[in-house]
Amino acid sequence: MRLHRLSMTAFGPFADETAIDFDDLSGDGLFLLHGPTGAGKTSVLDAVAFALFGRVPGARHDARRLHSDHAAPESVPEVMLEATIAGRRLRITRSPDHHRPKKRGAGTTKVNARATLVYLDGSGPDLTRLVDIGEAVTRLLGMSADQFFQVVLLPQGEFARFLRANSDEREELLERLFDTERFGDLEDWLRDRARESASALGERTSVLDRIAGQIVALGGVAAPADPDMDWAQGCLESARAEAVRLHDDVTSAQAALDRAQAAHEEGGRLVELRRRGDEARSRLDRLAAGAENVARAADSLAAARRAAPVIVVADELDRATAACSAAARGASAARTALGELPEGAALCDADPDELSTAIERWTAESGRWEPLARRAEQRPELVAAVERMEAEIGVAEKAIDELRVGLDAAPGRREDAVRALDAAVEARAQVLRLQAERDRVAAIGVALADRVTVTTALAETDTRLLSARESHASAREHHLDVRERRLAGMAAELAGQLEDGMPCGVCGSRAHPEPAAGGAEAVGKDDEEAAARAEHRAAADRTREENARATLVERRAHLDVTIGTMTDDQFDAERTQLAAKLEAAQRSAERVPELSDTITAIDAETEKLRGRLTENRSLLAARRERVEGLREDVATLDAEIAEATGGRIGVAERRAELGDLCRRATTLRTAREEEAQSRSRRADIRGQLEERSVAADFVDSAGRADVDAVRMAAASRAQIADWEALIQRAAAARAGADETLADPAVAAACAAEAVDLPALAAGLTDARATRDDVAGRHAVVAARVGGLEDYVAQFWAAADGLAPARARHEELQGLAELVAGRGQNSRRMALRSYVLAARLEEVLVAASARLHQMSAGRYEFVHSDAAGIRGRRGGLGIEVRDEYTGAVRATTTLSGGETFFASLALALGLADVVSAEAGGRILDTIFIDEGFGTLDPDALDLVMRVLDDLRAGGRVVGVVSHVDELRARIPAQLEVLRGEAGSRVHLHGPVGVS
Repeated sequence: MRLHRLSMTAFGPFADETAIDFDDLSGDGLFLLHGPTGAGKTSVLDAVAFALFGRVPGARHDARRLHSDHAAPESVPEVMLEATIAGRRLRITRSPDHHRPKKRGAGTTKVNARATLVYLDGSGPDLTRLVDIGEAVTRLLGMSADQFFQVVLLPQGEFARFLRANSDEREELLERLFDTERFGDLEDWLRDRARESASALGERTSVLDRIAGQIVALGGVAAPADPDMDWAQGCLESARAEAVRLHDDVTSAQAALDRAQAAHEEGGRLVELRRRGDEARSRLDRLAAGAENVARAADSLAAARRAAPVIVVADELDRATAACSAAARGASAARTALGELPEGAALCDADPDELSTAIERWTAESGRWEPLARRAEQRPELVAAVERMEAEIGVAEKAIDELRVGLDAAPGRREDAVRALDAAVEARAQVLRLQAERDRVAAIGVALADRVTVTTALAETDTRLLSARESHASAREHHLDVRERRLAGMAAELAGQLEDGMPCGVCGSRAHPEPAAGGAEAVGKDDEEAAARAEHRAAADRTREENARATLVERRAHLDVTIGTMTDDQFDAERTQLAAKLEAAQRSAERVPELSDTITAIDAETEKLRGRLTENRSLLAARRERVEGLREDVATLDAEIAEATGGRIGVAERRAELGDLCRRATTLRTAREEEAQSRSRRADIRGQLEERSVAADFVDSAGRADVDAVRMAAASRAQIADWEALIQRAAAARAGADETLADPAVAAACAAEAVDLPALAAGLTDARATRDDVAGRHAVVAARVGGLEDYVAQFWAAADGLAPARARHEELQGLAELVAGRGQNSRRMALRSYVLAARLEEVLVAASARLHQMSAGRYEFVHSDAAGIRGRRGGLGIEVRDEYTGAVRATTTLSGGETFFASLALALGLADVVSAEAGGRILDTIFIDEGFGTLDPDALDLVMRVLDDLRAGGRVVGVVSHVDELRARIPAQLEVLRGEAGSRVHLHGPVGVS
């Protein structure tokens, strides 16, 4: 990630729009952000964080006061950041939740947060939804907001606290930076498995009780208090004894049934023997009636067997004769085909040797043509290559023309862009003038509104002042009247004060002969004082209203000076006109970076077009040279072919002609050989036919084979099979009948008395019913025994499985406690903490390299996985090894400066590891906030060397500090200045201040 530009408006201490160009600031790779305490140095980092994630680090986010107190209530707080993240340049604009005054009435209205993300390089769509923008930033950075706050904005004091924290506090930070959720899921999974194991153990106990109940129900026995294997086996043995007794009863009934069955079977056997004898005599009678048909079948079968070997040869002779005819036709066709060719006509009647000689001659001639034929086959490719090269030449010429057109147009485009850039730069200056004018007009607008309010208040004050003057005059007249009346009745008042025997306050006499008497309207001192107080109150009211009127008159005079001669209509028109001008100027000014990039792009494109023009010209020359060479190759090949063939026929045509001659001559030679072989075979088969006909006595009167007689005597396999079957059936039937009648048992049965088979069957039925009844009762008991055997076996299995289940539960329970950091875990380290410890080791390895350099080779980090005190979890301890003493020390023993560069090394190491875990993305920009004031000059040199290494690696490092010595060491500086109207920034560099 690399920052380019940051703009803040009404954000934190920055009331007006404040812009920071990081490209100018970070040219050296190292810059200083400094200013007095409270000026807003950290607020610059907050603005970067807010632009990216919509929140700021730490407790400042919880306060939710991002709107600047220095800005007008109606102003909109906004932050704009341009940055390159993961190679994609984008601009993010955000405005937080804030309140603005209501347009009507008193109070405020909440304005919801809004944001936009624009890909300046066109690599993605513009986004406006807060969720989409947050996901896009997190995906591009490869880290969350918490990770970014720790590894990019190295915060004030947090890594010193992290360095000295205990394992629990350190674990809280590491969990925010590294994803250990899956290991927590594993802890939960083991805990759930342990719970399931406990439930399964309870289920096994329940199953054992349920099986015992089933044994009680099936065996008809009482349930014991604590069923065990002896009890279950006793129930089974009792049922087995009853089954043995019933089995003996079944055996007796089965013996009676066997005897009845034997008697019934013997009666049935005698009846069957008598039936067989009667059937044998009937069969002999039927055989005598069909004897003539059997004799004819025997004669036909004998003749067919003699003709069988002869008919095979006769059929083979027919096939050989057909083959001779086919071979003759093939030879004739091959002769005709060869005669169709001029060079083959003379060989139509040649013998096979002559044909072989001609074939060899033609084959040799075809081989001599092969090299030239291969070259001739390349001619189409050469011609096609010439055509392709000519087409490519045309394309190259067209491309050169287009490049010339582009180069001719480039100067004009650049001049237009330069003019537009000059106008945009002028617009940037105009923006400042228009903003000042806008502020002046806005002040007039406020004054116009205030004048209306003041005028209304002045009218109301005049009314009150008139009333106050009238009230004061009335009170004064009343006071004077009361005083006059009191003076008039003063004698009566003094007489009222006289007491008998007391001296008069006027004359001193103790005698009061005629004291004056007061009238009905006489008033006293209290009345006069009350009237005086009323006059004073009325005078105070009059003075207050007069002062209020004077204040309003003075305020209206100031407002008149501010407003001048402008009316409300003129104000509205001028404000609208200024807003339009300012908006147009701002739009034009915003195009400065774009137009600068456009000019750079035009220059780059022009150079690219020139390079491509040179390249295309070289390519065109090479292609022209190549096409001339190809044309010469085609002409040379054509000349060779013409010289070889004399122009009469092509190479391919002559080779095809020779191949056709070879094929047809070979076909004729093969056909004549096959014809001779078929004639010889036919003669051999004819001799075999004569021999077999004589041997089978199938010859005519001349002693030659009588094929017609053979075919008449021959029979099909089915007919022969029928004759054989008929003869065999007759012989078998006669033999069977004779054998049956010769059997002594059959003869005895035929001579014996008839058997009462139904009576024997009734006795058998009674014996079977008795046996079935006893067997049924035995089956019931046997089924009970079988059920008990199953339940007892289940009881055994359940009892045997209970102990392993209990052992497995104890194992799972112990493992769950182990990964949770309890039980036998001596380190008190949970699995999640163990993984974090591995991450911490990686961090310490990366941090040790920088700590070793910053401490001049004295210190390096050491990871401690020891358990905490009082049973606390361990595994996340950090210590340092002092190479001067060889001792491993606690981090709390480090001095202030040592603590700072140890914290800085730890922060940088953590940034490296988190960056690597985020997919290896390079964090081009990091900020280091405070802590340099604790370093002596030598230590500061070592730390600056590390920062230089970071800068040399391509990073931009921003140091946030108010240490004076850093101003001399770091030329590029961004100074934050504090003022009553808000903070502002100044960029100091080697060339001055901006």
